Parts: sequence; C-alpha cells; structure tokens
Amino acid sequence: MRLNGRYIAALVIVVLVGGFFLIGTIFNSRDTESASGDVDAPSRAPRVVYQTVEASEHPAFLVLRGRTEAIRAVAVRAETGGRVIEAPAIEGTRVEEGDLLCRLDVDARQAALDQARADLRAAQQEYEGAVALSDRGFRSQNSVAALEAVRDGARARLQAAQEEMANTFIRAPFDGWFDQREAEIGDFLAPGEPCGLVLQLDPLLAVAQVTEDDVGSLETGMGGRARLITGENVNGEVRRIARRADPATRTFRAELSIANPDGALRAGVTTEIIIPLASRPAHLVPTTVLALNDAGEIGVRVLEGETIVRFLPVQWLSDDAGGSWVSGLPDPAHVIVQGQDFVEDGASVDAVPAQ
Repeated sequence: MRLNGRYIAALVIVVLVGGFFLIGTIFNSRDTESASGDVDAPSRAPRVVYQTVEASEHPAFLVLRGRTEAIRAVAVRAETGGRVIEAPAIEGTRVEEGDLLCRLDVDARQAALDQARADLRAAQQEYEGAVALSDRGFRSQNSVAALEAVRDGARARLQAAQEEMANTFIRAPFDGWFDQREAEIGDFLAPGEPCGLVLQLDPLLAVAQVTEDDVGSLETGMGGRARLITGENVNGEVRRIARRADPATRTFRAELSIANPDGALRAGVTTEIIIPLASRPAHLVPTTVLALNDAGEIGVRVLEGETIVRFLPVQWLSDDAGGSWVSGLPDPAHVIVQGQDFVEDGASVDAVPAQ
C-alpha cells in the first residue's frame, strides 16, 4: 500500500517539531541546573592590596591657631578733671615711662597750691613759737600739741594740692608704644576718661586655646615657634598655661612669649604656634588611605589576620613628603592601600601584598 505524498510530508513535519521541542527541553533543564548551581556556589571575595608598615620614632608637634597680643595694653586715664591744653605724643611712636601724653589746664589748682603753702608756713611758725614758749614755761604742752596738729594738717593739704597739680600731667605708665589717641586739645576730660592707649610689645605674646586632650603635654618654659600670617617666623617660650578652662569652650589659654625689642612685630596678627613635644612611635602611611568613619573619626583600614578588614581610628601627627605620620596603629600594621574605599569594617577580602 502506497502512502500519499501529503501524508508523508505531514509525518516529517510532526517528527521535526517533536524533535525540536525535545531538544529545547533538554537544554532548558541543563541551564536550570547550571543556574541553580551558580546560586549555591559562594561569591568571590573582593581583592585588596596591602602594605606592611612598621612604627618608628617620630618627633611630635602641637600646632595651635591663635593671634599675637601685647603683654600690656593700658588706656591711660585722667585722675582729675580738666580741659586738654597739650597733647604732644604722636600716635604710633615709642614712648618711655613718664613721657607726657596729655596736659590739662590747671584752672584754680595753682591758687589752691599757693594757699596750701602759705597755710603751712603760718602753721609752722605758730608751732615753733609755741614750742619756744613752752620751753620757758609760758605755754602748756596741750596747746603745743594742738598747734602741731594744725601744722600737720596744713602739710597734708599742701601734699594734696601738689598731687592735684601733678595729675594735670597725664604720663606714660611704662615704656611702650602710644597706639591710639583718645583726647584732643580742647576736649574736657572727666576723672577716669582716657587720654590714649599705650602698648607694651616686648615681649610679645602669641596666644591660643588648647584642648583638654592636649593641655597635659604642655609645660611652662617649653620652647616653641610662631609663624605669623604676615610672614615672620620667630622663636619663643611657653610663658603661661591657664589653670582654669574657659567655661564656654572647655579650652585653656596658652601664651608663648616672643622677644620683640624693636617693636617690629605687631599685636592682633593671626598666628600659627608650633610647640615640639616628646617623640613617639608612629607610622608613615600614604595620605590617600586616611578616611572617616560614620562617627567622624579619622582612621585607616587594615587587615586583621589575613582576610578581615578593620577600621582603626588614628591620631594625625604631621605630613611628610612620603605621606602622613599617624599614631594608634599596631606594629607592624597591614594597611590596605588599594581597594580600601570599597570594603567595610568586618568584611572578608582576598588580600595581596603591594609590589
């Protein structure tokens, strides 16, 4: 029995389609097994590069930001009232102790001084006469004592009149610089009002605030250096460290005394104060490895063992041509120098040493 050609063609098509579906089912099954095997297989750990760094003794420095100050800054004030009739001191010039800054009109003070002198002469004569009569028995001791008291009172009034006259001369209280005039000729100064400002600039003070963590490392007499924003670099000595913290900032005032005999260094200049401290063990690490954690602490990522990442807080000491000096790392330390930005504390990594 011969089959029709159309039946044969249909049979071939059915066989081909069935074979296609059979082959697809087999490959899908294999792909599913392969995918399932990939899920179950462990993921590969990230690779990092580390460098072994050993500690060495490093000179430590305490760097502070502050300003310069005059060791004395005094507003010289009038001790008596009067009109200014002379102001010979020139602003910005050097003055010596006793130099005249302002002179007030004497007004009636000269008359009061003359009267006090006359009163003293009269009282002295009466007292001397009474003593002579007492020696001859014509005056009692009580009357002599009373006249002596009168004489002493006249002497005290004369001294007061002389001091009042002297107070019309307002003078520099110490050697320094006449920095600012507060009164001009013709101004009336009441007692307590200023004639001008006098500064003592030798020595000059470089002043800064020290934190509670650092104040224990300072002592009076330690050497230091001040780098002024105006370009000068000068040496000095720690003069004073406050015993009481500022209640608002919890910091302590520290003063560096700087010789300034010619007054070339000025007060009020922004200054960086550098004080050498005792050397300490430290590590020199690439500056690029320094990072901050979530708490804002500066630190370095290192290897614990051979595969675990740890973030260790450090204290920055100084910069160097080869990196940054820090303290707080174990010795030796396996510092991650490549890939450290892509791993977290506690992560497991594939670590290789730096070439």
